[in-house]
Amino acid sequence: MTEAVLELKDVCFRWPNQDRATIDLPELKIDQGERIFLQGPSGSGKSTLLSLVGGILVAESGSLRVLGEELKSLSRARRDAFRVTHLGFIFQLFNLLPYLSLEENVLLPLRFSKKRAQRAGRNRRNG
Repeated sequence: MTEAVLELKDVCFRWPNQDRATIDLPELKIDQGERIFLQGPSGSGKSTLLSLVGGILVAESGSLRVLGEELKSLSRARRDAFRVTHLGFIFQLFNLLPYLSLEENVLLPLRFSKKRAQRAGRNRRNG
């Protein structure tokens, strides 16, 4: 049996001053090695869901576990560290730093996570 990398249960997220929840998800489980395709019209909550999974946003209710870690139990700093170490985002608009080369932009997260740099076979000295 494979371990779930993502488990959501009764997750609800509502933007401030909104009557309806943007995310109201009874259950979602993604196992290791499983691939999904997230599709929907503009404004349907795709980016909001990814921000919840990445710990950028916190659900108002429910359980959201990533790699076995319940994200809402972590402080903002710990969620940031978790995201830097375990997750990666590719933005629609390619939010690259214009003063860095493409390679430097790709390698930038390694500067913030020793574990990630080790997994990539780099250390901070050879950068």
